[in-house]
Amino acid sequence: MRASFVVIGVGVLFPALATGQTSFPMVTHVSPVAVQRGTTTEVTVECRNSSLAGAYKVLFEGTGVSAEVVPGKAPPPPTDPKAPPPNVTSCKLKITVAPDAALGVREFRIASTLGISSLGQLVIVDAPVIPEKGPTSSFAKPIPIPVPAVVCGRIRALEAVDYYTFSAKSGQILTCEVICARIQDKIHDLQKHADPLIAIYDHTGRELASADDTYFADPVLTFRVPHDGDYRIAVRDAKYDGDPRWVYALTITDQPYAVYSFPLAVHPHQTVNAQPVGSAAATGAGWTLTAPETPGLHTVPLRQEGRVTNPVPVIVTTLPLVEEQEPNDTPAQATQLAVPGGANGRIGSKRDLDHFRITAKKGRPLAITIFARRFATPLVSQLDSQIDIMTAEGKILASNDDFVGKDSGLIFTPPADGDFIIRVRDLNNKGGDGFAYYLQCTPANPDFTLKCDPAKAMIGPGSRTAWFVHVTRTNGFTGPVKVEVEGLPAGVRVNPLTIPANMTQGLLVVSADRDAPRDAAVVKVVGTAETTDHNQPPVVLQRTAIPVEEIYIPGGGRGRFDVGLMAVAVTEPSDLLEVKVRPTRITLKPGEEVKIDVEVVRNPRYDKAITLDVQLRHLGQVFGNPLPPGVTMVEGKSKTLLGTGNTGHIVLKADANAPECTDVPVCVQGFVAINFVVKIGYASEVILVSVKK
Repeated sequence: MRASFVVIGVGVLFPALATGQTSFPMVTHVSPVAVQRGTTTEVTVECRNSSLAGAYKVLFEGTGVSAEVVPGKAPPPPTDPKAPPPNVTSCKLKITVAPDAALGVREFRIASTLGISSLGQLVIVDAPVIPEKGPTSSFAKPIPIPVPAVVCGRIRALEAVDYYTFSAKSGQILTCEVICARIQDKIHDLQKHADPLIAIYDHTGRELASADDTYFADPVLTFRVPHDGDYRIAVRDAKYDGDPRWVYALTITDQPYAVYSFPLAVHPHQTVNAQPVGSAAATGAGWTLTAPETPGLHTVPLRQEGRVTNPVPVIVTTLPLVEEQEPNDTPAQATQLAVPGGANGRIGSKRDLDHFRITAKKGRPLAITIFARRFATPLVSQLDSQIDIMTAEGKILASNDDFVGKDSGLIFTPPADGDFIIRVRDLNNKGGDGFAYYLQCTPANPDFTLKCDPAKAMIGPGSRTAWFVHVTRTNGFTGPVKVEVEGLPAGVRVNPLTIPANMTQGLLVVSADRDAPRDAAVVKVVGTAETTDHNQPPVVLQRTAIPVEEIYIPGGGRGRFDVGLMAVAVTEPSDLLEVKVRPTRITLKPGEEVKIDVEVVRNPRYDKAITLDVQLRHLGQVFGNPLPPGVTMVEGKSKTLLGTGNTGHIVLKADANAPECTDVPVCVQGFVAINFVVKIGYASEVILVSVKK
């Protein structure tokens, strides 16, 4: 029933500025934003432009964290059936974190009778949490905190500075880290983000150390205490900006801390010697890292004679691994790398060059990729990599800077049998202990990835919503992809979907039975395909779709951010109860048009404008288009602006060269404006479109 996206200047799409009554809760922040594992804690979740009325369930990414909604004083129900739902802008959650829960940032959503929220984020920590007790502190009157601790606060206003005081001993090595900016990217409507800075002072006010950007905009500071005494630490925005929604978690600890660790890539269940960057390095050698058994990106602690650090990122791979061997600054000194295989390396100093030698076959493409900065949270490396593919004599054949974010990569097809050189360097010729990377070289086998837009679904009994599934085929894969949804709540279903070989998008209509019970669940969209390569036996690939969270971009743009938590909720009836269409099966000949009649069934409380569409669009940009190739909506012949009416129609046309297709699923959505920045779509049942000559 509901697929939302950002709208500014709604008059472009609607005859008048229309205000809907039922939105999804838009979470802005959590206070306190950190919870210690092994404890149960109450936190307050706040939202804007929406309501948390009827909140009853919390869904978390991963395991080890659960929550209950703390009952509050419920607002009286409206006496007028046309009145909007009550406006509840906050609620309390009782969070329980298991003693062995993974540390770090967790995504969550709150399900209410009205909908399911945008993403909230909570930080799971090891040290005791000191919650915010008030907005007032100063250098003269700082808030005392123990070491270790995690202090939760807010950069509330312009020129705001939070001061804390702690006692320390001469020679202690302290690590101070702020988590703030990195938990703001996924907030639906936060038009400016914090750039936190921390500084340490002695009792006279002399600054002893400071840090700004380490994990992107979030700082990490390692501080060796010069003498016994009391010290002050200040948290502020680097530009002296502020916002009441800018929550942060400040960790201050005297325990060994690793900002980065080398090597990055390890075999499953392997224990390796680790070289930490951060305060853990001051305790000397002997740190080890034991990799999990499952390939992929993980976070695990380093260990040294009973000491344990914070979790650090590690890439677990089954490929053969080598470590770069210095000197390798020239092609003649290159480290041999197997194909397929991987290498752990580090641009250890300014202008350092690392060379690797591979042996390849003519015409057999290779995927050559750097893994360093793409993981964002946690950040793995400071490296902004560039790779060059060269002949053994040093002639450059191919180069790349940014392939996935700041990580370089490319597909290289060898022009002849023989040896080739891969050169790795920092784009800006920087280097140091934190410039680690993992270089991977594998055959470029056929593959695909999936994304699903939007990342949540909210459906009343008997109603529907639309998801747009995007497939990206790589390395010569050209086949169809079957798409399924796992984990749907009781009474919820989706249509069968196979994205044909000549299409890159497909439509899932998520439908709730009329007797579907109210519930919410974490789900995942999974694609399956069969690939072949170079006369090899077929390989079945299965890939999980990345959910795409809608983000409001200042000025009215619709941004999208990859997230981990996809969810479906069955809600109370909303603004539109149903979108009816006829016919539900269409066969077009090239050059032919067909009319789809549309009737919307309104909730009695909603009597404002509705816009019809078969695509997901915003200000002229198409974000989802499930129509078959060569089939378009004829704008001039379609009645899509309903105003306060209930009937309209869509005209589809197949152009003269439209290829044949069979039963491609599409739907009509009725869009309702919630405010100046959001509209919500309610979907019809699936319409199967075929093109036959």
